[in-house]
Amino acid sequence: FKDGSAPDTSAAGVRALVAARTHLAASEVTDVLWSSDFRPRAALADRFRDGRIFLAGDAAHVHSPAGGQGLNTSVQDAYNLGWKLGQVLRHDAPAALLDTYEQERRPVAAEMLGLSTRIHRGEAGRGAATRQLGLGYREGPLSTGAAGALRAGDRAPDGPLPDGTTLFDTLRGPHFTLLVVGTDAELPPLDPELVRVRELDAYAPYGKGVFLVRPDGYVGWAGDDARGLAEWLRGVGASVARYA
Repeated sequence: FKDGSAPDTSAAGVRALVAARTHLAASEVTDVLWSSDFRPRAALADRFRDGRIFLAGDAAHVHSPAGGQGLNTSVQDAYNLGWKLGQVLRHDAPAALLDTYEQERRPVAAEMLGLSTRIHRGEAGRGAATRQLGLGYREGPLSTGAAGALRAGDRAPDGPLPDGTTLFDTLRGPHFTLLVVGTDAELPPLDPELVRVRELDAYAPYGKGVFLVRPDGYVGWAGDDARGLAEWLRGVGASVARYA
C-alpha cells in the first residue's frame, strides 16, 4: 500500500478490500481459496552487451505487467538486434554495428520502465505512449538526414499502394527498403536482395524525398536526393561498391 502498511491477505482482509474497491458487499465474498501479496519488480540492466553476450527482453529489463509495455519492448529489442546480427554475420557489416543495439534500445527500455511503473502506481494513465507507435531513434547513431515530412529515426508510416497492397507489405521482411517518393533522384547501384526499391508519387506522410527504411521499419537515412546513401549503406553491411 502507498502508506507503507502490509496488505491483509486473510479472508477478512480480502472481503474488506473487495467491499472498499468494488460494488460488492463483503458478505458476497463467500470463500477465499487463495490469496497472496503481489509486488511488482522493476529493473534495468546496466548494459545490453558485454562482448559476445547480448541481453534482450526480460533479461534486459523487467516491467510491471500494467499495460503490456514489457512484452512490446522485448519484441522490439529482438528485431533491432536480429537484423544487426544478420548484417554482421552474413553481409560483413562492421562489428561496431552491434554496439548500436544498446545505444538505441536501452533509452527506450528505460523510458518504458518509468512509464509502466507510473501506470502501476496510478500516477499515469494509458494513452498514446503506451501504444509505442511514436517511438523512434532520431538521436541514435544510425539516423542520418531528413526529407519531406520525416527525419531519420522516425517510424516509417504505412499507406495504400495502387496494386491494393500497403507500404507495410513492402517493408515486411529482413531487407532494407528504399522509398523514392515524388522524385526522380538518381540512385547508386544496389543489391536487390538487400535493398528493395519502391518508387511512389508524393505522399503526405512522407512528402518528397528518398527514404531508406531499415528492416525493423524505421527510417535510417533520408535526403532530398541519394547523395550520401551509399556511404550509409556501407556502414550497415549493404555496400553498393561490390555490386556495381
